[in-house]
Amino acid sequence: MGETRTDQQTTTDRPGALGWTTRGDLAALTRPGAGAPVVVVHGVMADAEAWRPVAEAIAPERPVLVPSRRGRRPGPGTGAGYGLDLEVEDLTAWLRGIAEPADVVAHSYGGLVALEAVRRGAPARSLVLYEPVARPFGDHVLPRLRAALAAEDLDTAVEMIDVDLSGYSREHVAQLRRTPAWPRLRELAVPSAEELGAIERFPLDPAGYRSLGVPVALVAGELSRHRPPYGGALERVRAALGVDDVALLPGQDHLAHVTAPDLLARTLAHEIARIAVEHSA
Repeated sequence: MGETRTDQQTTTDRPGALGWTTRGDLAALTRPGAGAPVVVVHGVMADAEAWRPVAEAIAPERPVLVPSRRGRRPGPGTGAGYGLDLEVEDLTAWLRGIAEPADVVAHSYGGLVALEAVRRGAPARSLVLYEPVARPFGDHVLPRLRAALAAEDLDTAVEMIDVDLSGYSREHVAQLRRTPAWPRLRELAVPSAEELGAIERFPLDPAGYRSLGVPVALVAGELSRHRPPYGGALERVRAALGVDDVALLPGQDHLAHVTAPDLLARTLAHEIARIAVEHSA
């Protein structure tokens, strides 16, 4: 399997800011522009706002849309019967409401949502997946996480996700508790058990993924590429897709949209352009 480091310089240029738009009960950050749109799908413990810096820096001349997935303000809640199918329906509605097929960028659980939406026929020009996840993923923390959320112990829920699932240290979590980000992380933990449960219930379909009809690229943080849980999950998706190359983000892990948004934006734009050229050759 080939891996390439993406030591690209960051940029301080900031294009026009994104604003909120709605489609029924769904909401998304959007920016107008010319050419094919870029659609960004976020993962667990994130929201559209967390991806605003990346979305503002990627392909500044093009339209951008960042849906706010279920369980986050200002979008709808997860609701009864929540699962991957509902997320796929939401994303498909956004993609079909765009004038032309989009380049879809997706992270973590959002990668699984985007992959399955395209497999089921949602229009897209390409897929660039940053550390997509697939089962088994998080099954060992789900019972305790559900119990913490049922008790409304959001502090413990965030710690479980960061330490027991993602592998960060308790010192890292202690530092997070002292930052302004902690209250938002508590909010984002609320739908996390439903989302992890949706991942665990969904089997990959290698036969379907190898005949998507659109080019696919994979991106990973250099620090998480070969470490659990994200390295193993990425490898399962990579094998299902039959993709050989993985672009590496130097010095980054699963959270480059927070720690290095300019680098991530440039890398994503590079991968979109690269696979478009290769697909047209």
